[in-house]
Amino acid sequence: MKRPVSVPENAIYNETDKEWLFGATNENNQRIGPWKVWHIEGYLWGTIEYGDGTPPYPTLRFHPDGTISQKGEWYGGDKYLGPLRLIRSVHPTPEYFPPNNADNVWIAEFDYTDEFTFIAQRYFDIDNTAVSSDGDPLPTRPEKVPARAHFVRLPYSATNWIMGTVDTRTGDYIDEYFEWDLDGNPVVKRLYSNTGKVLEDYRYDSGALTSSYLYDKDDPTDYENTYYYSGMPTPVPKTRMVYRHKKKDVTNIYFDKTGQQLYAVRREELSPVHKRRYYNGKLLCEAHLSADDDQFPESVVYYSPGGYKCIDLTNNNDGTGTWRLYNAEGHVLRQFTVHENEDDHYELIRWDAFLPSWGSYDAKTTSTDWETVVKFFNQEYDELNAKQQLYSLEIPSYLQKELDSIDWETIDAYHSGGGAELPIGINGMLSEDNTVANIAFKMLWAEITQQGSVFESTYKTAVILAHMVPHYSHLSTVQIRLGRFLYSILDQYEIRDHEHLYKELTEAITPLEPTLLQWGINEDIDIAHMAQYILIYTGTEATEQYLLQEWHNTDYSSTRRGYALFSLADFYAIRDQSHQILSIFPPTFMQETDPFVRFVMAAQLVLLTHTAAREEWLAELLHALANQEALDEDYINMTPFIGNIDNIHEYILVVLGKSRPDILEKMIAPIIDELPNMYALKQVSYLRTILDLLFNDETSLDDITPIRKKALLAAADATAKNPGLVNLIEIFRAYNLPHEAYALRQLAEA
Repeated sequence: MKRPVSVPENAIYNETDKEWLFGATNENNQRIGPWKVWHIEGYLWGTIEYGDGTPPYPTLRFHPDGTISQKGEWYGGDKYLGPLRLIRSVHPTPEYFPPNNADNVWIAEFDYTDEFTFIAQRYFDIDNTAVSSDGDPLPTRPEKVPARAHFVRLPYSATNWIMGTVDTRTGDYIDEYFEWDLDGNPVVKRLYSNTGKVLEDYRYDSGALTSSYLYDKDDPTDYENTYYYSGMPTPVPKTRMVYRHKKKDVTNIYFDKTGQQLYAVRREELSPVHKRRYYNGKLLCEAHLSADDDQFPESVVYYSPGGYKCIDLTNNNDGTGTWRLYNAEGHVLRQFTVHENEDDHYELIRWDAFLPSWGSYDAKTTSTDWETVVKFFNQEYDELNAKQQLYSLEIPSYLQKELDSIDWETIDAYHSGGGAELPIGINGMLSEDNTVANIAFKMLWAEITQQGSVFESTYKTAVILAHMVPHYSHLSTVQIRLGRFLYSILDQYEIRDHEHLYKELTEAITPLEPTLLQWGINEDIDIAHMAQYILIYTGTEATEQYLLQEWHNTDYSSTRRGYALFSLADFYAIRDQSHQILSIFPPTFMQETDPFVRFVMAAQLVLLTHTAAREEWLAELLHALANQEALDEDYINMTPFIGNIDNIHEYILVVLGKSRPDILEKMIAPIIDELPNMYALKQVSYLRTILDLLFNDETSLDDITPIRKKALLAAADATAKNPGLVNLIEIFRAYNLPHEAYALRQLAEA
């Protein structure tokens, strides 16, 4: 090998490592004192201080440009102990530096405890200033966070201090692992095996333990998962799930707030056709299933607390099965037989027909499973008997006359020919027995509506039942039931799509206006709201005057007046008279003192005027958004006007979304400026309002506009000034935002 000119004459070439070496040895040919290593290309590659030949050996490695690339204490082979520092170069270099670090991470330092594992990692910029692994300035280290921990910022997610032991052979953590938030509260604590598998996993929220996972070291599919009560001074388990035999044996245990066990339920699958359920350790139900899921099980037995047979199923092997309920002496108390092809009772083919659903249990469950299975059996028995009564009911002559005017065999319904049994359902709606009437309602509803779609049978059925209302003035229960049915029909999405049939329906209901107006002032708010809603579609001038009176009467509750306003707006909209709202609402808006009534008026006006909405209406909605807690109860009572938007926040945002964004940003800027100076509760309310408007879209974080940046910085200032806000993580989490001042500022500058 030709010696480069930069390599001394007495340096020796090492063919194995392709390097030149120079240094002294002792009488045992052991290296001692300082040694130098040159790269095959001729530049100084490293220095090693062997001392008296006893490790550790302080070492330096160099980049081709002569700057240091590595510094540490070497023990021979690949073994380094203590800090090992790796340094970048401004020039191209073959020297190793950990990948996936930010550009301004210039130095990486690792504390090794043996040849393959390190327990700490630190990062520095080119000026040797400590930074995070992402290259950001380090926040203040909380007292509770050990010096070993390093800081990690993950955009839009966790921003934590992390400490653990890493096995460099796999890149996995082993042994104990910890995470803390910016305030030093624990976030995660884990225990890993020496192969990197999680053995224990503990999760925290604001420093309080929320859940834990304990895994079997040999089979990770066997584990225990515990959730804990919130707001407790020490961790108290709420629910514990124990999984065994690859989740074929699962036990859920529920605890009260003192940590005492309330009860335990267990499901066990011995084979695909052999299943069991237990309650408090006792066998509750055992079933041997058929190979075909659509057939009755071979056998099912439910047991009482004392262990005797309580319920069983006999598979009659002819497509039917007989369920029986027994007393303690083994005598049959009740029984019924069902067919495999009965769509109305398909669940009775299942072995777990009377068991509570697995997801229905919680710490508030008071009924035992033994009580529940008997209750469910009796409910099914009563319903089957009520169905028999339904089919045997006599049809009144005044109803028969109505039924005879329609060809039920050919009428349009959800199922072809499905109208044949509608007369039975219509007649059942007139029953004094609520169980019979409920079955009748289900029978009707399955054929005359389907996911918002309506049919000819929808209208014809409703018309007949509207005609029945006057015949039952002596039975208010039946009358109100018929009213609720008409309410449900008019609330169908497509009900106005068939003009001729819709007109026939409303004309059938209009004569009921006097009765509906009486219901409208009923003390039962549900009855009153039901009546008002029907009147919106079918009422006359008398209804309009009634709704105006309801609105203007300041002695009435916020709910009653607000419902009247929603009703009035729809009353005019259905009749293409929405201009009336623009005439009668604005003159009284500024004088109205009830916050909920003002909110409803503002919402209706903005929905009508869109981008022409006045600033005072928008300001009212912003105020409502910030103080929504005071309006929640009234708002929830506005069904069905609010549709699926049962959250007042979402409703207001939908309304505001129809106005001008530039006006809203102009109006919200002063609120942002004032945010850090507000008192705590007001600060929380308005912070949520600001985030609702600026970060409610999932793409918001991809476009940090000036107003969004302003909001993030104000939120950071408020959070830093009032540490109490840090605990309200849910405010930020709802918008995928970090909750610490440091991380909020980082995001604002992104």
